[in-house]
Amino acid sequence: MKKGLIIQIRPGIGDLCLFLPYMQQIKQHNPDTDFTLITKKRTAAKEVLEYEKAINEIIYLEDPILNQTKSRVSNFFNLISFYKTNNFSKIYIMQFSLFWYLTAKFAAIKNIYTYGLFKKNVDIYLNALAKNKQWLNDENLSSHTQLNYPKKSKNNNIVIGIGSSGPTKKWPTENYISLIKEINNKETTFYLAGGDNEVEVSIANQIINSLNEYKIISLCRLSIKEVLKIISNCKLYIGNDTGFMHLSAGLDIPSIGLFGDTPLSYAKYSKNIYPVIPANYKTVGHNSLAINKISCNSVFNEVKKFI
Repeated sequence: MKKGLIIQIRPGIGDLCLFLPYMQQIKQHNPDTDFTLITKKRTAAKEVLEYEKAINEIIYLEDPILNQTKSRVSNFFNLISFYKTNNFSKIYIMQFSLFWYLTAKFAAIKNIYTYGLFKKNVDIYLNALAKNKQWLNDENLSSHTQLNYPKKSKNNNIVIGIGSSGPTKKWPTENYISLIKEINNKETTFYLAGGDNEVEVSIANQIINSLNEYKIISLCRLSIKEVLKIISNCKLYIGNDTGFMHLSAGLDIPSIGLFGDTPLSYAKYSKNIYPVIPANYKTVGHNSLAINKISCNSVFNEVKKFI
């Protein structure tokens, strides 16, 4: 088998999910090639892609095998050495980067595919779709993410995504409390999906303590692998635009995403993401600072379609 390399170092789980369909389709167009993925540890790719057949090996940028240091110059030559040792015949660089292009060029990789050498202000979703269509000479590429994961029958439980990458993407805690009361189903288990940090653990505890008549379980202390096992057979995701929303959508779970401070492009790539934005807003983006303007009523109206 030939060996190929994919570079995707945007740090989030959501980014990994957004770029995954292109990795899968790159493999489909190169069935005679085994692909290695270089990404960042924060993507949790080794857990998220545990069952993914399009990627033969996953290496985190932080892994010792790449010998990355604080020196940009040392990193440059360490990567060239890594490429040559593995004899990669092609490389797909899923970002604008002179650095990554030059490492591939100096390593004499024959086929180099890149977004460009210098960063441009583009729509991440639209640019990724356009570039991969160009790379693979295929106008029929899909942007829809489907995680390869053991199939389970869906139950009636709901994932509540309380986590986010920043405070301006967090729907107020009291709104989640009101929403669960509005759903008012004591037969449903509500799983609170957030990060293992003081802020989100505290949010989870506040919700649990305020709603002790409902079955509510925090997932904040669990690993991504453990969370995937639980949410993979839930029937619905409701919550912030966060990695758990993207994972749920990739697991074919209808995912109601609350968008008040991130571009709607983070919802457009998947048919399973149903974005809710503030009333009277045509769209939202970075610095909209409007997450608090999303009403409980507008979210519950969307939820009613799935329960």
